[in-house]
Amino acid sequence: MSNKISNSKEKSMNVSDISTIKDILFGADIQSIEERFSEINGKIGDVEGDTGKSIEALRKQTDEHLKALDKRVEEKMAELEKEMKQHVRDLEKQILNVSKSDKQSLAEMLQQLSANLIKGEK
Repeated sequence: MSNKISNSKEKSMNVSDISTIKDILFGADIQSIEERFSEINGKIGDVEGDTGKSIEALRKQTDEHLKALDKRVEEKMAELEKEMKQHVRDLEKQILNVSKSDKQSLAEMLQQLSANLIKGEK
């Protein structure tokens, strides 16, 4: 058990010794580097926050555009449907008119044929 305690003390002394040596050798440079890392981490955090906000704003804008586009498509489809129904009604009227005029022409031709037949018999 005393071995474990002495090993643990040696490890902690080694870590503190290394830390002391590092401070002696690199002192101010390490502190400067750590400050720069801290600054960079802060800037990265800011950029991540700004990027997140930009993405969210873009998502909202895209959703708005899609809703507006969907509305315009629905309106255009309704307009086209209305126009198509009107064209169908117009065509139905034309068909009825053509049928009536065809019937009229056919009746006139039959009357003429009948009259010719009657004249031919006399």
